[in-house]
Amino acid sequence: MIKLQKIVEPCKRIEGNANIKILLRGENIDHVEFVIPEVRGFENILMNKKTQDIPRIVSRICGLCHASQAIVSNKAIEDIYGINPPTQSIILRRILLIGELIKSHVMHFFFQSFPDLLKLINLQEISNPYDLMQFDPHLTSNVFDLIKLGSEIDKIFGGRYVHLISCISGGVIYHPSQININLVRKLLQKGSNNAKYLIETFIKLFSSKTPPSSFDLPKLNYLGLSNQGAYDRYSGDIVVKNYKNQLNFHEKDYQSYFDKDIEVFGVSFHQIDDMGVITGPIARDNINKISTKERITPYFDKINENWKNSILYQNFLELIEVDHEIHECLKLLNENSLYERSDLPDLGEIQKLEGIGMLEAPRGFLLHHYKINQDETVIQAKLFIATEINIPLLNFMTSKYAHYLHKNEEIDKVRKEIIQMIRAFDPCISCASH
Repeated sequence: MIKLQKIVEPCKRIEGNANIKILLRGENIDHVEFVIPEVRGFENILMNKKTQDIPRIVSRICGLCHASQAIVSNKAIEDIYGINPPTQSIILRRILLIGELIKSHVMHFFFQSFPDLLKLINLQEISNPYDLMQFDPHLTSNVFDLIKLGSEIDKIFGGRYVHLISCISGGVIYHPSQININLVRKLLQKGSNNAKYLIETFIKLFSSKTPPSSFDLPKLNYLGLSNQGAYDRYSGDIVVKNYKNQLNFHEKDYQSYFDKDIEVFGVSFHQIDDMGVITGPIARDNINKISTKERITPYFDKINENWKNSILYQNFLELIEVDHEIHECLKLLNENSLYERSDLPDLGEIQKLEGIGMLEAPRGFLLHHYKINQDETVIQAKLFIATEINIPLLNFMTSKYAHYLHKNEEIDKVRKEIIQMIRAFDPCISCASH
């Protein structure tokens, strides 16, 4: 019997630290696994903590998705106490999620995926940050302007650039000044031009090209939120959609379709067609068809249809989402409710001993489920993270890509090349190592 030989390759230029493990059976690749070496155990850290402390703790899961983690945690606690935040607070939370998404998407596209796209489409190979920034200095300038925009939104409305302090259970402790509103509006108007330049650059460089078929997606289940058929990352029903049918259900019923054992990494799905599952920008577009929005449709008309079945298509969708959410943020700044002074509700008495909160983080579906006792102390926490949901599909496609490469390449080159597949998924290691 031939023993499996293990080769471990550090996975570089992703959010966090992870490895790729290649299992060889003799001279042939058996399979490939994406391995997160550390487990920080936030589900166990939350045990025996008071409900009011949870959002501040889970915000530390990630420096990029900190707003999503804090807000979804507060939504779960509000479910326990049966309270509804005022409209102003919901608007402010939506704005914070937009700032977070702009930073996350732009940083992934430019620093992690853009060099891979240039190489895969045979345009240019970029090996260091200086060459990346010099490839198109105007593109680099627009990227940094957008990163600044996202950071300023989180600083102004969240209290600081990372791990916001304004968002609590019951609402947001912040009354926006007209000066800050005008500043953010000005930055957003400039950001709209920045995003347009990034999209047009993508179209100019890649739209007429055909992405490598090795990056084509199999038939999938798309998991995400939908608010009565509309793109909405803050609220809605859970949707699982594939090429044959679509399931819609409320968060309280999620365990009928998927669940997890907090002692074991991964999410298990049931009563769902036996295909892979993906969440994130590709799932959001398949569920809510952002491509049909009148202002955005012309961009999609310029893209080669072959892109739309590729995991690399996620890069284009990230830029589209940045553009879309900048315009949504401008609309939110015009909402009359944003300027009203609203008293935040007290937590009051416990209404039930468990609560669920969910939303769409930049990388996809995010759900927190807490169970507490009468002392308002956590006795169980389940955190459903987008990267954790995507890893089975990531492993399947990476293994398939490795087999394809190994037909003509030595193993040393294979282990370097397959990292491009990992980066295409935009995994968030900080969130996945919760």
